[in-house]
Amino acid sequence: MAWSFENGIPIYQQIITELKMQIAAGTYQPDDRLPPVRELAMDAGVNPNTMQRALAQMEQEGVLYTN
Repeated sequence: MAWSFENGIPIYQQIITELKMQIAAGTYQPDDRLPPVRELAMDAGVNPNTMQRALAQMEQEGVLYTN
């Protein structure tokens, strides 16, 4: 997947938007496991802490859950 980020918008917010679009498009189905944080971060070209922040925010919003 090609990740591209815009200036002026925090990267973690752009990650949230991208992942929500992928979920809406059916890339990830309900109860699918996302790849590990480090793998997602490497794929996106971001720091793992940035990816973790995005995923934590999505969990707070109820979009994702952890077991």
